[in-house]
Amino acid sequence: MKKMFLLCFGILFFLKVSAQDFIVNNFVVDIYISEEGYFDVVENYDLTFTAYKHGIYRTIRTNYDLLTADGTKEKRKIKIRKIDVPDHNFEADFDFVQKISDNLQIKIGDKDKTIIGPQQYEIKYRVYNAFLFEDSQIRFYWNIKSDAWYTVFEKIDFNIHLPENVDAGLDDIFIYTGFSGETNESSEYDINYEDGVFRAESLPQFKSYSGQNVTVLLNLPLGSVKEIKPWWPFWTTYGWTLILGAMLVVFYWVWNKYGKDDRVVATTSYFPPSGIDPAMAGFLIDDSEDTQDLIALIPYWGSRGIITMEQIPKKGWFGKDDTKLTKLKPLPDGAPDYERKIFDGLFGSSVGSSKQEVLISSLKDSFYTKMASAKTLLKAKAQIFYDPQAKKMQTRTILGTLLIGAILFFIFISIWGLFAALAVIPVTIFLLFMSVYMVKKNAKGNAALSELKGFKNFIKIAEEDKLKMLLRDSPSYFETTLGYALAFGLFDQWAKKFEALNLQPPSWYTSSTGAFTMHNFSRSFSDSISTAKSTMVSSPSNSSSGGGSW
Repeated sequence: MKKMFLLCFGILFFLKVSAQDFIVNNFVVDIYISEEGYFDVVENYDLTFTAYKHGIYRTIRTNYDLLTADGTKEKRKIKIRKIDVPDHNFEADFDFVQKISDNLQIKIGDKDKTIIGPQQYEIKYRVYNAFLFEDSQIRFYWNIKSDAWYTVFEKIDFNIHLPENVDAGLDDIFIYTGFSGETNESSEYDINYEDGVFRAESLPQFKSYSGQNVTVLLNLPLGSVKEIKPWWPFWTTYGWTLILGAMLVVFYWVWNKYGKDDRVVATTSYFPPSGIDPAMAGFLIDDSEDTQDLIALIPYWGSRGIITMEQIPKKGWFGKDDTKLTKLKPLPDGAPDYERKIFDGLFGSSVGSSKQEVLISSLKDSFYTKMASAKTLLKAKAQIFYDPQAKKMQTRTILGTLLIGAILFFIFISIWGLFAALAVIPVTIFLLFMSVYMVKKNAKGNAALSELKGFKNFIKIAEEDKLKMLLRDSPSYFETTLGYALAFGLFDQWAKKFEALNLQPPSWYTSSTGAFTMHNFSRSFSDSISTAKSTMVSSPSNSSSGGGSW
């Protein structure tokens, strides 16, 4: 007895929660098949609300598994267009929502108004890509009433209007009712055919409940409906790849015209260009403000007698080597602002400041802001070597890439689906990354680059005899070129060429680690610069903590 009570209660509870507080008293559907390959649907509902509601939802399935004549299933994605609900407020899913969803939802009603009792609704829409074209016939398949309605339909009638000059018979139409998977023809309909119109009327005992369908299948003669084929099958499935390819081609064209440097022939040069320090040389050689470019100012200052550099050996088992920079004199007047930013950051900006020495270790987690500022100043100073038009085009390209990427994302998701839309993201990121290099030097910049390339090539291939000759003419040649080799990332290679020339290490650098030969100098200096480079850009890690009331 207890089990029977629970069963009855469960059934009543299911019927209550599955109901939508209305009953469809009469439902009439008119379908107008067009010879152009689509059909229009007009649905008329007479229903009664049993509780106050804002309106109804109409859910139309858009993803089907259609059964072909040979028994195989064909995936079919239909398109719904021209949606209208006369005399009622309504909202319908956008095209891109239809593309990624299996259903289209139409929400009908006024959010500020509730209704009860008898109501009438008319819903109109057009359907594409729903016909199944076979060798001997065309199949029209449509779900008149789906199992997604959680209410009772007391009467369902429908009419199918064929295109002009198309004839069919009662043997061509099949109606199925009941739960999904039903394969037997329904006995709950009276069907008539006259003047190109099939009229199907449900019998008095008919009712369609929640979870039940009413489906019609109609066989049409070949040629009665035009098959809408894509003008190019590849475009239908993979057209998005062509658009992304075109986007890359257009970007390359813009870069080639406005961002690519003119061809510069390296001029054989044994010295860096006059008036260009190592930091600027490092920037111009790769169009980037790197930390190493600014670190290269340290040996540059040493060669000019402005500072000295001393490697301090570690103390104790767990200590680390350190480096001390000592200021001998201030920077000369007219020094670039990026150079002064680094120098003043190390030794202080006051004239006659007592801060004459600084340990590299003391710069940890504090100097990075000055380094960032100096990079910005270096980039700004370097603009005299660049074409201002290229800079404007770079900004436009970045903004255009972002805008076009966003537009294409929504277009792709609407036409080709989620995968195609996601492909836009890495392409857009790649183009934004490449836009950073959309810079073009002017005549002055090309002249400087020609000399810098020639000098950089010489550093790579210089022979011992040539270096001996240069040292005879300029004994400080190694010291004055050291900073440029460091900015080019060629210090170890450059220093090694001088190890066999019986050359004394630079006097502004000292170390207490054994006999101070050129070999020891290059190894010691390389370690000191590597430590300075990492220390001067280090920043404190972020931290978080709990909180409470205040």
